Amino acid sequence: MPSSPAERAAIWGFGREGAAAFAHLCATRPELELTILNDTPLNDAPEGARVLIGEDALAALRSGAFGLVVKSPGISLYGPEVAAAQAQSTQFTSVTNLWFAQYPDARTIIVTGTKGKSTTSRLIHHLLVAAGLDTQLLGNVGVPALGQKPGRDWTVFELSSYQLADFQHAGDLALITNLYPEHAPWHGGVETYYRDKLRAVRDDRTRAIVNHADSELRARLSARTNLRWYNDETGFHERGGRLFFGADEVEVRNFALRGAHNIANLAAACTICDEIGLHDLRICVDMAGFAQLHHRLEEFHAGTALCVDDSISTVPQATLAALAAYRDRPTILLVGGSDRGQDYTELAEALIAAPIHTLVLMPVTGARLREALQGRATFEIIEAPGLAIAVAEAMKRVPEDGVVLLSPAAPSFQEFRNFEERGARFKALCRERAGDNLLPEGEGGSAGAG
Repeated sequence: MPSSPAERAAIWGFGREGAAAFAHLCATRPELELTILNDTPLNDAPEGARVLIGEDALAALRSGAFGLVVKSPGISLYGPEVAAAQAQSTQFTSVTNLWFAQYPDARTIIVTGTKGKSTTSRLIHHLLVAAGLDTQLLGNVGVPALGQKPGRDWTVFELSSYQLADFQHAGDLALITNLYPEHAPWHGGVETYYRDKLRAVRDDRTRAIVNHADSELRARLSARTNLRWYNDETGFHERGGRLFFGADEVEVRNFALRGAHNIANLAAACTICDEIGLHDLRICVDMAGFAQLHHRLEEFHAGTALCVDDSISTVPQATLAALAAYRDRPTILLVGGSDRGQDYTELAEALIAAPIHTLVLMPVTGARLREALQGRATFEIIEAPGLAIAVAEAMKRVPEDGVVLLSPAAPSFQEFRNFEERGARFKALCRERAGDNLLPEGEGGSAGAG
């Protein structure tokens, strides 16, 4: 007798998370008939697994063939195939939901926000481990949650908007760094993107830790109960590039990250730690041993030139923070990438108010920044068809004490798979122009989101 949809489940997208979900369901739900759905043929499908590819996979979804689908985060929850399957009573879930269901008693800290979530989640993890707490870091950090046990004390989850869009659980604590327009095509609009981000604090049982300096968050969450602000004058906050708790400056040791925005990220991490009882951080924070995040203000030398890989900056606000970190040096800024409807007005005004050395514009959003500048720029503007030409023009012009800064203010998909590939290529191009063709070990690209 043919099985019913309730007895059939699918893994949609077979990357690292899909493989983890397949192994998890085989172990915990052996009664289910599992099918893998993927855009392209698989070279690494589990032996004996049923696999549907391309249009066959989408047709099966639309038909309601599966009672349960574990979806890869990169696949939009708002596509027509999802809507058609849901109309046939198919339930969609994620690796994140499966992990929370497996470990309902784990104490969890969710970290999200348009920018700063990767750095902040790693800062929290570092501080908790330094305090002697057994802590795990999972989520949007390249480690599939399924197959990983929670920390005995805390588990820190960095979650993207993709992962939060169908999130069905509640963390003990949830931190939101900021809200800027981003990922609108995936979510079907900026307002839906904001709503999905705020699912991290949709449950009143979750203690929300929120950035008071972000006007969007203030407008949307000020009336929420069970909330604590950071970056306001009563708690941990950044002021003049230094860390304060209330009126008192906090001593910060061994903190290698540049920029006031990273002090704000540190204020966020300290607020989380303070919330769980680590009050010594109100006096002194020692960040010895903390490793810098790749592709976020990552400095390297190409010959005598200081170059900075900030490829992870995919919105104008992140580029503004990067520029502020190098305001004391002549800066050649490389900007441009995929168009997601970003507003470049604020970035243009900042460039006019504090002129840089040279602006190198790449497709397609570089043209939009030129329009926002409206012929008011007092610095040189160069248009380049891609990153290779952009780097060549920048390296020809960098002054002795200057900086070549890749901070694109846009995603990478116009020319690269993701921001990691773009950043790795930038490093290689800079070193090639300087006559150094060797990349240090471990600086290749990966398959993260752009």
